[in-house]
Amino acid sequence: MRVVRQRDWVKYLPDDFTIYFSLKTLLGQVVSFSVVLIKNDECISRYDTAHGFAHRDILGRKSPSPIDKQVYDHIILKEVFNHAVADFSQNYAARHEYYGSH
Repeated sequence: MRVVRQRDWVKYLPDDFTIYFSLKTLLGQVVSFSVVLIKNDECISRYDTAHGFAHRDILGRKSPSPIDKQVYDHIILKEVFNHAVADFSQNYAARHEYYGSH
């Protein structure tokens, strides 16, 4: 029997930003994930595999639902996950600025 492994963890960034991670793997291969950027208990943006495909939900403070979805359907899940980690780790302030103005 093959078991899906799930790991959850948190990364704290400057200026009270936080990234929450959830990663599921099977035999070392990413099968699903969620990478969520939070500030002041608000979800600023998120990458995940909900709906059966990898994407980033582009959110705005004034909008009750995602403004847009940035789809990553030509990249393997591990690469999208790594991109999400790097994006939020480096661009958290820019993502927050966009969120606040929409």
